[in-house]
Amino acid sequence: MYAHARDGEPTPAQRVRSVVEAADSLTVTTDGHSIGLVGLHTVDASGGLTLHDPPGEHLGAELDASLDGTLPAVVEFTDVAPVHLRDRVRARLSLHGWLGTAADRGLHLHTEYAVLAEHGRSRRIGVDELVTAQPDPLARAEAELLSHLDSAHEDMVRALARLAPADVRAAAVRVRPARLDQYGITLRFEHAGRSHQEVRLGFGKVVRYPEEVGEGIRGLVVGRV
Repeated sequence: MYAHARDGEPTPAQRVRSVVEAADSLTVTTDGHSIGLVGLHTVDASGGLTLHDPPGEHLGAELDASLDGTLPAVVEFTDVAPVHLRDRVRARLSLHGWLGTAADRGLHLHTEYAVLAEHGRSRRIGVDELVTAQPDPLARAEAELLSHLDSAHEDMVRALARLAPADVRAAAVRVRPARLDQYGITLRFEHAGRSHQEVRLGFGKVVRYPEEVGEGIRGLVVGRV
């Protein structure tokens, strides 16, 4: 279950751009192969994805054998929470399009659309939305920031938890920071069984740099005491 304490959160297109921006690994699937890649992709300013030196020559051989020099492909990402949660998978993302040759022996994905699955629902996002969206400025720093908050600032997490509705707090046996972006922070309240509830707390102003996160969190706590 997902609740909002305040308005303001990334659009689905921004979430797609952020997941791709922060990812270290992916899986690319064609009609003939499915290959996992770690640390072998880059993302350009418009969100374009390039695969560098994929292992073996399977994808290149498929591309060479195609009649028009393109290869239909799906590239999949899994967004995993950096802190220990019962269910750490926050979102699953697939980019659908076709591969073509790129510089330096790479393969470029020409994305036609994306499918983002999170919060129990799936959304299809067109390429026009993706190219105009920007990744969250905290995307690459989120894992380190959340891990630090979780491990070194339990007092701050408890203070943030007190901002959630009373019924949510009463049913929880554990609370952890689960998501962080320029608009706010999401807390995961885990129950005695397998269920949980997430509550989003919006910052007083949009955070534009990782260095501003501490101020945003302190503003939440001080502003609601």
